[in-house]
Amino acid sequence: LRNIIFLLFLLRWTRKSVLQIRGRGPFGTLIDAYTSLRRLSYAVFLRLPGVRSQVKTQVAETIQKLELKLVPQGPGISRFLTLPKEPWTDQQVRGELEKLGDMKHTRWEDGRVSGAVYRGEDTLIKVQVDAFQRFMVANPIHPDVFPGVRKMEAEIVAMVLALFNAPPGAAGVTTSGGTESILMACLSARQKAYTERGVTEPE
Repeated sequence: LRNIIFLLFLLRWTRKSVLQIRGRGPFGTLIDAYTSLRRLSYAVFLRLPGVRSQVKTQVAETIQKLELKLVPQGPGISRFLTLPKEPWTDQQVRGELEKLGDMKHTRWEDGRVSGAVYRGEDTLIKVQVDAFQRFMVANPIHPDVFPGVRKMEAEIVAMVLALFNAPPGAAGVTTSGGTESILMACLSARQKAYTERGVTEPE
């Protein structure tokens, strides 16, 4: 039994090595091995007694700074951790929204943020507000109930396919933000590699 387990272990890592060399090439494999060895050495270095204490101290200080920046505190800051016993009036909701909007923040309105905000002119924002207001409760999962949303999605997908000269039969979906878009791109790449090259263990 021990020999069988060892043989299976050997076959598994032989197969992984062959696939690695075939996919990355000899030079790329050496680079990956060097990178893995360097990461392992660095991880061992960080676990040394004298280094570990300094790392923990710096990590604790960084976390504290992040908490102070991301979790506002001080006078005038109210935290609502439970549902109110009495429903809020429209005026109360608007007042709280105004406080939230006026909180100290990076001046993205002045173009001081890169990549986090995509803002057009005020006229475009007004059009976006009207569009959101009109389709606020629309659910794209039910195209029979919201055919207008289905039409918009199909046309957007068609436009993007045309921009990238997609082949006949190509398809797509809309996403709700940049993170979901990246995840969908990774999923597409994984499925493409599996279908075309039989990759079952992607990086």
